[in-house]
Amino acid sequence: MTGGLFKLLFAPVMKTLLLLPLVLAVPAFAGTSAKQVVAPAPDPCVTSWFAGASVGYLVNMEEPMYNAHVGVTNSCWKIAGWDIALYLEVGYAQKTWTETYYNDNEDRFREDVKLEVLPITANIKFERALTGNLNAYFGGGLGVAWMNAEIAGTSDSDWVFCAQIFAGLSYNVTPNCEIYGGARWIYYADPTLFGSKVDLGSLPGTSGNIGSDWLFELGARFKF
Repeated sequence: MTGGLFKLLFAPVMKTLLLLPLVLAVPAFAGTSAKQVVAPAPDPCVTSWFAGASVGYLVNMEEPMYNAHVGVTNSCWKIAGWDIALYLEVGYAQKTWTETYYNDNEDRFREDVKLEVLPITANIKFERALTGNLNAYFGGGLGVAWMNAEIAGTSDSDWVFCAQIFAGLSYNVTPNCEIYGGARWIYYADPTLFGSKVDLGSLPGTSGNIGSDWLFELGARFKF
């Protein structure tokens, strides 16, 4: 009788004591699960610098042109899947030809003339992957160009407005190196040299207007 009464009075208490550790463990387990399903934080935006150079051929000027640039890009700079880069570029080209002159006595003489062109532009480039390591790019830039003419031992120079647009293909040789090839259209305003306006569309020794010229080029670019 006494044993039955003991079981009747204390059995519920014993069950509660046995279940208490399990009840206390549930919140801790739930907290652990909640921590495990939290999504990882997104990768931060990464800024990287690059430098490159190219050589090409000017169609109208019929001369080579050399360009070098340095710029910056960021992993978060994107528009409709196109990666954006900003860079500063400096180019150089020159043309030499022979001019024929007549003095007041109608004597004829010839002088070599050299025209140097050094454009400096700020550019924006859009690039995206096509397949594998092959990419497409396009962009444009605005700036100024220094033009210097030398004739008969004297020289004169002028700064003029210039602009360009470009497009082409690039190939990632390594994650930090790419080669590229493409075309660009370059515009220069007519300079004032030796006191008069020079018409870049009618210079001797050219096949067209060098103030509105096409350049076909090959180059390489390195990230660091």
